[in-house]
Amino acid sequence: MEYLLSTDVTAARRHEANLKTLAHTDTLTGLPNRRSYEAELEAALGRSVRNRSGMALMFLDIDRFKQINDTLGHAGGDEVLREFARRLLRTVRKTDTVSRLAGDEFTIILECVRSPEESARVGAKIVEAMRPLFSVGEMARQVSTSIGIAWTNSAAHDARALSTRADAALYQAKEAGRNQFCVAAAPK
Repeated sequence: MEYLLSTDVTAARRHEANLKTLAHTDTLTGLPNRRSYEAELEAALGRSVRNRSGMALMFLDIDRFKQINDTLGHAGGDEVLREFARRLLRTVRKTDTVSRLAGDEFTIILECVRSPEESARVGAKIVEAMRPLFSVGEMARQVSTSIGIAWTNSAAHDARALSTRADAALYQAKEAGRNQFCVAAAPK
């Protein structure tokens, strides 16, 4: 007498796939989260070296986001974050990686960028994309962003150094009055 035991593992595999997605996705915006961003940055730097092409890293903050949260409440702040993410996605290429790190901190990895000037054009497009009022419930709200941009060619491929330069450029944009971008000076 033979016995056959059969188990349907479809539900378990679906559950495992959902957990993996949750581990790499920001649940509020649907964008890649910090963990995904870090892995993608390393992969993009590797592709930049292999293809001998330039790339850029952008750090973005929503200007005065605390005031938005304080006046509109957390639900309103969440809606601003979702709309901000949608506008970023509509502004960059499908091949670029837009991520939400935490709070109002976002990053964009731009691959195959030939020069700092090309990355600056993308920064200008993003600032312009935020100009139309954001609808939050029954209110309209002006939202702006500060952006720090670090460009690198295939010869310079250190994730930490690139991130440090983008972060420094972000703070320069904030100190210069917000609602603008700043491109980091090339390393010497």
